Amino acid sequence: MEALEMKKAVRKAAATALLLGASAVFSGKAAEAAFSTDIVGRTAITSFKAMVEALEFPPVIDEMEKTWILTAPDGEAAFWWRNEASGHRMFDVYLCFDAEPFVKAGLDLNKLPAEMKGMLEERGKLMVGKKLSKEPLVYDGEITAVSSFEQIVKLDRESVGYHSALDHYGVTVAEGNLVEWAKDMSKNDKDLVFVLDPKIFIDAGVDPAKAEGWVYAKVPLEDANGRKFEAEKFLKPFDLK
Repeated sequence: MEALEMKKAVRKAAATALLLGASAVFSGKAAEAAFSTDIVGRTAITSFKAMVEALEFPPVIDEMEKTWILTAPDGEAAFWWRNEASGHRMFDVYLCFDAEPFVKAGLDLNKLPAEMKGMLEERGKLMVGKKLSKEPLVYDGEITAVSSFEQIVKLDRESVGYHSALDHYGVTVAEGNLVEWAKDMSKNDKDLVFVLDPKIFIDAGVDPAKAEGWVYAKVPLEDANGRKFEAEKFLKPFDLK
């Protein structure tokens, strides 16, 4: 009797494994199918590639952090994104930027959120970012800055969007904080833009008009329902071509 029950258990386990395997294959195919019809996602990748190729200094890889680093032409800000599976790092995508312009504009470091202050003390830079999907990054070929970005689009599609008012694509690294790039650099004078939500800084004493190297301006946006509105942002724009 015990032998019979054991056989039934083995058959059940095998059937479950088969179903799970089939489900994984189906999910993978469904994801690829969805990506193939995702115009915004695919164009975000091609325009990102064009922007990267227009940089005087291309992204470099940080082997320790397992991330790519795209540094702004003025050297005062950078976009970081992972090139491997999510690991011990605090963030998978983030913006890293100099504190000095904000300190000179009145920033009281003691009024920053504890996490941001801690990272500043540890790394000497201000940082905002977030974790993404825990899914592993699976590459078909060479691991490059663009192929790693493509993985973000496929696995964390909600973090990548299109900003119609400026004809930009972008990655949200934390609520209200983004890196954006032009869909077509030949028709845009803001080919690469670092975007910060100013609230944390203003609440910590910054006079937004005095943050050197950053433009404080109202930016036209749309909500999830397509309703237009404006929001103040710190912007660091660059014309690459």
